[in-house]
Order: sequence, then C-alpha cells, then structure tokens
Amino acid sequence: MTSTRSLRLFTLVQKELQENRLSLIWTPLVVAAALCLLMLLSVMFASRITAMSDTFLEVIMAEEMGISPVITIELDDNHTASSPSSDSRSVTDMQVQSVEEPLAEEEWDFSREWRFEPELRDKPAYEAEQVGSLNPVFHLVHSLLLIILMLVTVSYLLGSLFNDRKDRSILFWKSMPVSEWEEVLTRLGVALVVAPGIYIAVSLLLQLALLLLAMLLVWRMELDPFDTVLANVRFADLLLRQVGGWVMTALWVAPVYAWLMLASAWARRSPFMVAFAPVIALMLVESLMLGSRYVFTAVSNHVPFFVGGQSSDNIYFHSMFWKQFDFVSLFAGLGFAAILLLLCVYLRRYRFEA
Repeated sequence: MTSTRSLRLFTLVQKELQENRLSLIWTPLVVAAALCLLMLLSVMFASRITAMSDTFLEVIMAEEMGISPVITIELDDNHTASSPSSDSRSVTDMQVQSVEEPLAEEEWDFSREWRFEPELRDKPAYEAEQVGSLNPVFHLVHSLLLIILMLVTVSYLLGSLFNDRKDRSILFWKSMPVSEWEEVLTRLGVALVVAPGIYIAVSLLLQLALLLLAMLLVWRMELDPFDTVLANVRFADLLLRQVGGWVMTALWVAPVYAWLMLASAWARRSPFMVAFAPVIALMLVESLMLGSRYVFTAVSNHVPFFVGGQSSDNIYFHSMFWKQFDFVSLFAGLGFAAILLLLCVYLRRYRFEA
C-alpha cells in the first residue's frame, strides 16, 4: 500500500516536471550557461584589461588587510591622457589636511593630483561573512537564481489548479485512482521542495564553474589562484547557508504558496487578480481607516527575501537569525497554510470548470 502510494506521488511529480519543464528545468540551465559564458569571455579577454584587473585586485587585497584604498588621478593640461593609479595606506596613518581658505574661481587649477579615499564603513550588528571572503560573491549568484525561482514558482502555483480546469483535463484525472489530497500536496511539494532542489543544484554547479573560471583568470594575471581565490572560499559555510537557508525559507513561505494555490483553485478567469487584489485592497483599507499595517507585516513576514520580517540577506542560514525568529508567527502561518490547503482540496473536489 505504501509503495503504491509512493509510486503514485512519484508519477505525479514526473507529470508536473514534464508539463513545466521549460520553467522548472530549462530556465535555470539557460541562465547558468549564460553566466558561465560571460565569465568565460572575461577570462579570454583578461589580457586586454590587465591594468584594470590589477587595480581591482589591489583594492580587494587592501580591504582584506584592513587598509583603506586610495585612488589617485593626475590631471595635467600638458598631457593628452592621464593614467589612474592606486595606492593604499593604513587608516591609522591618515591625516586630515585642513584648508585655510577656499580658492577663488579664477585660481582653480585642475592640473593637480586628485585623491579619492573612501571611508571604511562600520560593521553591522553581526557579519555574515569575514572580510576578504569570496562567499558573498557566490551568494549573489545564488540569489539571482532564487529570484528567478520565485517568479517561476508564483506562475506555476497560480496555474497549478486552474489550467487543468480551463482545458477540462481535470475530468481525466478524476477518472484516475488519485485523490485530491495527493494532487494538491504534490503540486505544493513541487513548489516547496522539487523546484528549489533543481535550482539550488544548478546554482551550486554554477558556483563551482565560476570558481574554476575565477582561478583561471587569476592564474592568467600571474597570481597564485589557490591563495587568491580558493583560500578565500569557505565551502562548508557556503553549502550550509544556501541549502539550510531554503529549508528555513520553505517553512515561512508555505502560507503564501498555499494562498496562491487557493487563488488558482477559486479563480474562474484570472488567478493573479484573485491572489493579489484582495490582499492589496485589505492593506489599503487598513491603512486608510485604521492607520495600521498589521496585514502588510503579516504578509511580508512570509515573503521570500523578507522572511520573518528580516532583511533579504536572511534568506540564508544564520545562527543568530534563528535566535531572532518569531516562532509564533511561523507556526501561525503553518496553521493558516493547512486551512488553505483544506479549502483547495474542497474546491478541487467540487469545482470542475473555470
């Protein structure tokens, strides 16, 4: 009995992937291939941007050593071109030069040395990465794929229980030995587990490819790729935050995904309007009549990149972020999601036409 049910669920997942293979499978592969191609082109033409690359690396190394970079540009009317140069000095050695009186407009002289010294920013309450780590670069690539995943998932969920009513294929599935619960939970599982698993796997492979290309680029600059690139990547931390971060996020976004499925099961014409119009209207009414934002806060707490009311960086796994969790809101959202799924099953059972 258990094996038969597992086989049915596996078949349902295969069906969903087959019907949505363009958005769930091919989209992340195409995006990853495009990013790899761009990085490969930068490696191929690295010899033409050596001066810029050297300056960039000097700035990175200066930041890693706690040194404030200084960019110097010499402007001279007697020369046709000026070349930028970069040097660095310790923050403790900086001296503020005071100007006794401003120069008159006719005394301005642009044939001089211009120095740009960005100030070191104060660290936030807690740092997700150590200074000099390349993990934020890989997190940025990972976030790009997650943004695409969010857009794809919203589109998938809005059509998950609407499209087969629209094309009448729901009548075929009702003749099969598959319950409404299995259909609803399978499509929610594809949105929460299967699709993110595909995108995260592609993201990890993309990051590995970019790491190898970055090492090749640094090697072409006659630097040690192991010390410059590989030594500044913490693989265990990278894997924990990206994979564990989605496990954390999936719990928070479950009510939002269930709401989108309910809109898909309820709508007769436009699931998008059914999903977003009532929420926006409720937010406006509350703001205008009560002057509060409880609905907005409750919704934003369960939206990806704003999970738990925190900043977008907290879609990743942070130990301190777990301590700041509002578990009441988390479990309330899961209970709300369960109620919405019950309504989805009811509508799936008794509403056949869009």
